[in-house]
Amino acid sequence: MLKFLVGKKLFIAIVLAQLLIFGLDLVTREDDISIGFLYTIPTLMGFLIKERKLQNVIVGISILLITLGCFLPSITEGDLLIFFGNRALSIITVLITGIMVNYRVRLEDTLAAALVKEKKASAMQRAFVSMVSHEFRTPLTIIDGEAYRMGKLKNAISPEDLTTRIKSIRQAVNRMIVLIERILYTSRALDNKIAMHLERVNLWTLLKSIARQQNDVATSHQIRVAIHDLPVSIRADKALLTYIFDNLVGNAIKYSPAGSVVEITGHTNGNLAVIMIRDHGIGIPQ
Repeated sequence: MLKFLVGKKLFIAIVLAQLLIFGLDLVTREDDISIGFLYTIPTLMGFLIKERKLQNVIVGISILLITLGCFLPSITEGDLLIFFGNRALSIITVLITGIMVNYRVRLEDTLAAALVKEKKASAMQRAFVSMVSHEFRTPLTIIDGEAYRMGKLKNAISPEDLTTRIKSIRQAVNRMIVLIERILYTSRALDNKIAMHLERVNLWTLLKSIARQQNDVATSHQIRVAIHDLPVSIRADKALLTYIFDNLVGNAIKYSPAGSVVEITGHTNGNLAVIMIRDHGIGIPQ
């Protein structure tokens, strides 16, 4: 609101300046080309106003006043060519000045928008790096811990314990692989380089596999799967569906309290397969 008021006051001041120049035009009975070119000053002042409509109005007023000045001074017939030539030059100068001001303002707007976009991208990059670092820390800690215990107990570790620890390491590695795939997909999505590869996808196998992998990582949550009403298979991109559902289930676990239930349900609606993932966490805006 304040910016609008400042712009409006400045516009009124510029119009008053144009009227002042027009007044000088009236009292100067002989044509003085410098009076005509004075109209470029208010046009240049239009650079201070960001609204393009007001800039165009300022240019229009200048041209109108220059044209009105054609009929006011008393001139001789011998001066007609020079008189109207000077007026035409003044109008052309105002037009060129207006175009340059408009171009400069558009250029500034473009640069400002690019700067805002760059800042936003930089903030997203910092958040992304922080998130990735946090996500990788957990599986690496698991791998390091299990390897350390296996090294300490290498002469006394039982086959069952060894199998358990190897399974834990493999699960941590699989989690890192999933994270790397997410990063690659995100990068491709930002560059618009994701291509679909359609094939027959078994939804039951895909969703149960995602639920099992997530359960192995998030042992503090329960994942319930009820997808018997879904078609067994659909034609889709398996890699993209895996990325989407794994991300949804992972977020459902991440943003819901320990011990809560994450539900994966599905049904058929006409020729559509409808899959719903529900958690009991903090939720998101509607």
